[in-house]
Amino acid sequence: MENSKFRIDEPVTSFDGFLKRELEVRKLPSLLTMESGFSVQSKEDWEKRREEIKSLLCREFAGFPCTFPLETEGAVVKTDENAFGGKAVTKTVDVRVKSPFSYVSFPCTVTIPKGMEQAPVFIYLSFTPAIADGLGEEIIDNGFAIASIYYQDVTADRDDDFSSGVARFCKRNSFDSWGKLQMWGWAASRVLDVLLSMSEIDSSRIAVMGHSRLGKAALLAGAMDTRFSLTVSNNSGGGGAAIFRQKTGEHICNLAGKGSRFWFCGNFFQYSNKEEEMPFDQHFLLAMMAGRHLYVCSASEDEWADPTSEFLACAAASEAFVSAGQSGLCCEDRHPEPGEWFYAGEIGYHLRKGTHYLGREDWNHVMNYRRYHQV
Repeated sequence: MENSKFRIDEPVTSFDGFLKRELEVRKLPSLLTMESGFSVQSKEDWEKRREEIKSLLCREFAGFPCTFPLETEGAVVKTDENAFGGKAVTKTVDVRVKSPFSYVSFPCTVTIPKGMEQAPVFIYLSFTPAIADGLGEEIIDNGFAIASIYYQDVTADRDDDFSSGVARFCKRNSFDSWGKLQMWGWAASRVLDVLLSMSEIDSSRIAVMGHSRLGKAALLAGAMDTRFSLTVSNNSGGGGAAIFRQKTGEHICNLAGKGSRFWFCGNFFQYSNKEEEMPFDQHFLLAMMAGRHLYVCSASEDEWADPTSEFLACAAASEAFVSAGQSGLCCEDRHPEPGEWFYAGEIGYHLRKGTHYLGREDWNHVMNYRRYHQV
């Protein structure tokens, strides 16, 4: 792609200069040291380490999702054969999930461009009922299908004592039961279950994407479910793509407020004002996508999210991608300038000029990255 900053065959930076020093200052816990004390030396070692990290993040950060056997069904309750002026078909799907002990359902809309045999798709966690928060037509015009989930239909974004939607699906405790970020991410996986049964969808190219708190949820979806070919977070900040150690803006003490405490498991808040004691940091979460593709979007004036800490998390996670036989983040050994983007590696990144927002510029970068890597 001619507007990429790096060709696909550019060598990955080893981060042995400026960025290495920047990461050393953060004093991050070791990503590739296994619980046994041995270092990851192979792809097989990385898969074992990945399972260790998955358990750690569930126990200390996001909570464990339900592990019951599940049956997922997608019932089409409405069809618009001429969505977006006849360019696409939109199906309203009731996603029905049953376990041996419980049942829950929530709606999503699946919009597929006409004239494509099998379309790559974005599962998008949406802040509004509008398809892709109102940018659906642009995405369809670029040849991508959209499975849009209005997140409040999954479980309410408020402190309701976990009494709404998916939050009622299984019993919980105040320590390591799933928070609502994990629930929203889990819902994306249930939509993926449904999409795999649809012949109009390219099952090898299913991405999950979200902005802000839903960017955090998208990262959890991609971390917990390896069926996603690409995971995208936009301005996800603290609890998302940004390293907590020496971060600016949002910290765990801020997330502990009543407007966001229910997003996480209870154990997470033992690290409030003590981030340096965490046995992980957010590069562990990003590393969970090693073996697949990850894209992180930042904004230069989004100080609450802290774009510098988001970028450094990508650099820190790269060693896991290398262990999985990939390249990780491909960039020069420096911080990015506003307006720059890096597409060449399995970790893609851009730094948009401006504030906390998800708009056409961000979407176009992500879609360009998908075309570049065919994911």
